[in-house]
Amino acid sequence: MKIKIIFLTLSFLLLVYMVLPGPSSINDFPQLPDSLKSTLEGDTIQVPNVAGYFSNNYRGFTTLFFRQEYKENTLFPFGPLRLNYPPEFAFTAIKDQTHSTYLEEFYYPLRDSLFVNGLEPFYEDGTPRYAGAMQFDHQGILNDTKVTLRYYPSSILTRIIVWLGITASVIFLWKLGKKVLYG
Repeated sequence: MKIKIIFLTLSFLLLVYMVLPGPSSINDFPQLPDSLKSTLEGDTIQVPNVAGYFSNNYRGFTTLFFRQEYKENTLFPFGPLRLNYPPEFAFTAIKDQTHSTYLEEFYYPLRDSLFVNGLEPFYEDGTPRYAGAMQFDHQGILNDTKVTLRYYPSSILTRIIVWLGITASVIFLWKLGKKVLYG
């Protein structure tokens, strides 16, 4: 009986976690402070849930800012998990032909994820990162960095189906385990 109560409690808590509202699109995230929103093709409406910004904010500030905004867009008392990827993965995670010097993913397991991609031709001290490094000229303003975001939302229906699958799997494995152990 105790096991059933524990299972039902944990199952209910998982369901609550999975159905709590969160961001529904990239538009639910604010613009990077002190930046210009990119109007370049591929950074606006051509690719769903993508936004680009030109700024002088480097990786430390940018990733902390979007991690905090993602946390504030949910009702969880904890922040999203963080993964680092090689810059080459930006072609897959963001969009084809996306240049990158860093790529991080913030995500809530079994829910949504936000990729933050940065292109920084210069180090923070102003020295070039590679030969031919140039500042970004967008709308007549020079900037040191470009940040591209891509948000991957999940629908509530998908999350409920995943919850049902997890719950059914645990019940099946519990019954199978009892059958194997006790005959």
